[in-house]
Amino acid sequence: MQNTNANNENKNQINKNQINKNQSNMNGSNINQARPKYLGLKSCIKKDIKEVLRTGKLLIFGLLALGIGVMIMAFTIIFSNIPDFLAVELPGFDIESLEEMMTTLYPKIVSINIGVFSYYIGFFYGLVLVLVINGILPREIKKGRWILPLEQGYIKNDLILGKCIVYGIMAGACVFVSYILYYIIANTFMVQDLKFSHAFILGMVHLLNMFFIVAYTMLLSVWFDNGIIAAISVIGTLLFVPDIMNFLPIGKILPTYMLTFVYDSHTEFADLVMPLLINIITLLITYIFTIRKVDKL
Repeated sequence: MQNTNANNENKNQINKNQINKNQSNMNGSNINQARPKYLGLKSCIKKDIKEVLRTGKLLIFGLLALGIGVMIMAFTIIFSNIPDFLAVELPGFDIESLEEMMTTLYPKIVSINIGVFSYYIGFFYGLVLVLVINGILPREIKKGRWILPLEQGYIKNDLILGKCIVYGIMAGACVFVSYILYYIIANTFMVQDLKFSHAFILGMVHLLNMFFIVAYTMLLSVWFDNGIIAAISVIGTLLFVPDIMNFLPIGKILPTYMLTFVYDSHTEFADLVMPLLINIITLLITYIFTIRKVDKL
């Protein structure tokens, strides 16, 4: 009788252990389901690349950059030939002042002419860039488009950083390609005074300029909770600060000097060290403050 009771107790204990084990397995599986696998920044970048290609933004920005190049090249050819045309059609007409003005606006010297192209890129391309980019992240947050990615395993930091990287490189690459193409075509009929190696570096600097413009615009749009305020801030800096700071000694160490450097086709590349470092530090500070703001959302 005692042996029978002992066996029953052992069986009950075994059943209890099995039940506890099953419960532990169920709890563990629930925890795993509640915590989706972290997908990482690489997955965010792949997702944003697909988005850029699907929405046609890469094509739009590429055509815009090339279009500005075609426009400046056409103006150079047309306006530089107007004085010669008038000299034939209107004998005795004083064309010296007109010829001087046309030469100043669209000179047939590679370094100066490509500087004009760079300025139009910074002005018009940068303006369109800011207007298109400034509402992307605020719109995604307000419309709840982050809910599903966060449940899939993305984190807020990577969602922001991935957008900045993909859109920044996209915008910069379009400018770099158009800059090099412009340089190659300009060398076929203009005075050649700019080495290809220098043009290549200047094109890369302008790529960085566009990257910084995109990154600042996106980060500030989240920081301010308003893409319009971010757009006004970046556009104001983009359009006015380079020209104003060009007349001040301190202007050569500020981030906007990188724009002026390309506009003037400078080749003293050591002058870019301080503006680039300050640009990177400022961008990192902006990113940190933006992430702190996002964590509170």
